[in-house]
Amino acid sequence: MEENKILGTEKNIEESGKDDRSAKIKKIFSIIAFIMAMILIVSIPVAAWFMTEKKLAAYAPISSPQSLYIGAGHIHFAVDPDDTDEYEDVRYLYLDGIDVDEEGIDYYDYVFCVYGKAIGSFKLQLAYTTNNQFTYEIFYATESTETSPGAVAYTTHGETPSTYYYSIDSSNSSPIAGRFLNDNNNDPDPPNGLADNTMHTDTYGSYNNVNKYAEPIYWQTSDAIRGSIRREAFVRYFILRVNINGKTTNDRETDVICIAAKSTS
Repeated sequence: MEENKILGTEKNIEESGKDDRSAKIKKIFSIIAFIMAMILIVSIPVAAWFMTEKKLAAYAPISSPQSLYIGAGHIHFAVDPDDTDEYEDVRYLYLDGIDVDEEGIDYYDYVFCVYGKAIGSFKLQLAYTTNNQFTYEIFYATESTETSPGAVAYTTHGETPSTYYYSIDSSNSSPIAGRFLNDNNNDPDPPNGLADNTMHTDTYGSYNNVNKYAEPIYWQTSDAIRGSIRREAFVRYFILRVNINGKTTNDRETDVICIAAKSTS
């Protein structure tokens, strides 16, 4: 009988240990879920996540006021009062097709736009983790043709899909100037180093158990970009360039990109 009591006690201790570990795991996941929820709230809830088989994600929060938006590809403003404007939702910003095994490819280009009304000017912002050590550039883009140099195709998603082409603006072909808000210039890791802790609290709050590659680097355009003239509707096209920086394997961790537009008028 005494032996049975001892065995029973050992079993209870083992089960109690399992319960403690389970409770700790549940607590950790609860904290992570809370942090992610707070990040989404801070970033404004009008947002969309995009995941691709190539393990690249894009996140596009839209800053207030509500007349400033980010779209994917072609935007058509109605001319006839009886017609309606046609927008390509940001969820169609597919960052797919990235294959670092493909020889002779140093970067991939994707078209997106900022559109709205009664916004005199705005700034673009990027934030991205450095899991993959990709780097990103933004160029002004104009609608072009299939045969234009470096043309990027975009196919709409309406009842009658149409394909449009966009190229880097030949009159302003350099990447849009901007600056990093929190890059660690002293870090030896290529190509731009890692993020420092300047923006850590804004991203994760008081949570500190963050891998160094999951600390996002924040970037913002130096100058404001023109929006409306006399308060009419406008659209500005851009090309997002994903530089793969010599990566040679598709077996990599997920990277996250955040694209935002912020009114400055």
